[in-house]
Amino acid sequence: MSKPSNLRVDYSKYQVDEVSETIADAVFFPLYIGKVLGTNLVIFWALLTLFCLFFIENTFLSILFWVLTFIISVPSILLFSIIRLFSTIKNDIDNVFKITLETTKHVYEDAGLLKQQRKEDLPLKATFSDVFKGVAMYVIRPSLKKVLEKRIKYFAWPLTFLIDLIFKKTVINGTPEIGVELDNEDHIVLKENTTLSKINKGSEKTTSVAFTVVKFPFRLALIIYGLVNYVLVYLLYLLFR
Repeated sequence: MSKPSNLRVDYSKYQVDEVSETIADAVFFPLYIGKVLGTNLVIFWALLTLFCLFFIENTFLSILFWVLTFIISVPSILLFSIIRLFSTIKNDIDNVFKITLETTKHVYEDAGLLKQQRKEDLPLKATFSDVFKGVAMYVIRPSLKKVLEKRIKYFAWPLTFLIDLIFKKTVINGTPEIGVELDNEDHIVLKENTTLSKINKGSEKTTSVAFTVVKFPFRLALIIYGLVNYVLVYLLYLLFR
């Protein structure tokens, strides 16, 4: 069954501040960046300081060892912090999926696609799915990037790129099956056998798979550099003790 030739929605009219505000209220990941990184740094500094106090007697060498070890260990700290943040990112993506679903209902009804769908004798599920992907790509995605750039600022580019990659894999390309129908007033609702928890479960499963794939290079990099990190610090200890 072909799609209607005039199935077009002006998504730009829905790129409003209210959408960005809704996403901003649902996304907590940027708030945890400083907390996670700061916590990891404080723990590392404390352990490194104790190590220097107990195992390196010369004060000058102890300070030099502390500085060099910290510089060498910065990549490991950053990689470990990013991996810790993934759990928060996953929860945020699940929240953004729910916002996308609710926004799609509004756009579908507001754009008058119901009359068109009936006229062309198209299944509601098919046209709703098309609009869902359009909303995700042209309304939610730019709003999400705007929120992240505003909150993260100096770290915006690499982290926004990462979140955008996850969003495309989970929400745009990995959309679970959504069953929809109309109520007595022609409002779009989920089918009785398609509960929000069921959709969330399908979305979370897709998200988990995507996160496993995305996290792999960071874990691999941490393992490889972590070994290099350990060897270099151990050599410094042999040199300075």
